[in-house]
Amino acid sequence: MCKTGSIFALILAIALLISAALPASAQEAESDELWQIAEEAYIYSYPLVLMSYTAQTLPKNQLVHARKLATPENKSVVTMNVDTLYSQIMMDLQDEPMILVFPESDRYMQMQVMDAWSNTVAVIGEAGVYAFVRTGNEADLPADMIKIEIPTRLAWCIGRTLLKGNDDLPNVIALQDSMDFRPLHSYLSGEDDIPGVNAEEGIRKDVVPVKAVSALNGPAFFDLANSLMADNPPAAADAEILGRISRLGVGPGIQFDASVLKDDADGSGWKVMLNNFYADIQKNAKNYARALGKWSYFGEPIGNFGTEYVYRAAIAVSGFGANPVEVALYSKCAADEEGNVFSGTEDYILHFDSLPPVLEKGFWSITAYNNDDFLIENPLDRYNVNSFAEYTLREDGSLDILLTAKELSDAGLYVLPTDPEGFHLFMRIYLPDMDALENWKAPVITKR
Repeated sequence: MCKTGSIFALILAIALLISAALPASAQEAESDELWQIAEEAYIYSYPLVLMSYTAQTLPKNQLVHARKLATPENKSVVTMNVDTLYSQIMMDLQDEPMILVFPESDRYMQMQVMDAWSNTVAVIGEAGVYAFVRTGNEADLPADMIKIEIPTRLAWCIGRTLLKGNDDLPNVIALQDSMDFRPLHSYLSGEDDIPGVNAEEGIRKDVVPVKAVSALNGPAFFDLANSLMADNPPAAADAEILGRISRLGVGPGIQFDASVLKDDADGSGWKVMLNNFYADIQKNAKNYARALGKWSYFGEPIGNFGTEYVYRAAIAVSGFGANPVEVALYSKCAADEEGNVFSGTEDYILHFDSLPPVLEKGFWSITAYNNDDFLIENPLDRYNVNSFAEYTLREDGSLDILLTAKELSDAGLYVLPTDPEGFHLFMRIYLPDMDALENWKAPVITKR
């Protein structure tokens, strides 16, 4: 009888002897290649792992409504907007389909639906009854339901409802409360509506997903990624990359092999890899940037990334949950008209020749963020300027906004506070008129 264990031990011993016999230069080349594969595996898996930590901040299968706009204290997601009130759902589709009743509205009100890899599966903007169904589930649904298939067990819904000001808050809360979300069996049985949870109580603040992921070491990160892939399978188009990263034991149904990264006993190799990761995604993401004057926005295929894994990871790091371009265009500016990076000690004038073009129910906003991509604390409690702010347009339709970190009692202009340590701006155009946008001049920013 063949002794399998003895044969395996012999093969392993031979492999070790061959490895030891390799010239030092060959071993170094092999190590460099494995670390490159490790970074590729990290880039590929990052959104999935980040989604799992985002899921820890929310209750499962429960509507969670923000009843007030985001503030500098909110750090669960970077670059949060202060134009809309969020309604979120972290879905687990393991047991049965989940049902969302989405109401009619008089304003911008949409629900973005993402799979566990952060691809946008659907954007709901019309009233109706929607059934979220795990791909392969053959549940019998009523004919009037709109079926949305999701390829993963975990899915994240982000609803955004326009808030025009504090006086408008009761209207938004009424719209939020008219949403209903529940399991299929509960909906069919006609049980009472399940009320949403207030975000103040429903969202954990002791978990900051981006920081939690960056704190993981190699085994912790890849073991988690592998376990998540079992219930949130990679797409068929991912076969090529899965073949490469399987050398490290990364993929669904396999075990990460930490020993493959031979020179990482003290964790220094992992730290270098992380530094390379952040540098590489920032560099490569620029390939997807589109210019609007001195502003730039990330274009296609944002929200539907396909095999653009570097781009997907870059968006996860800097703006997890970003909408597709046709739903909302997010453009960033970090330098003045002369190309100088914004200084927190300088004052600037932001000048519109004309306001951004939008479709029906669309609107625009400009929000200031600090260097960590969070809102800037300021005595005015003002974090943006938008279509509904109390500024005054000139007769020709132009507008000037003052950007300053100083406390001014009478600035003479509408003020958007900045951070003395440094800042950048995001201009969001919700439901942009993409045709009109081609001939529109983006706002210019000059030192005062």
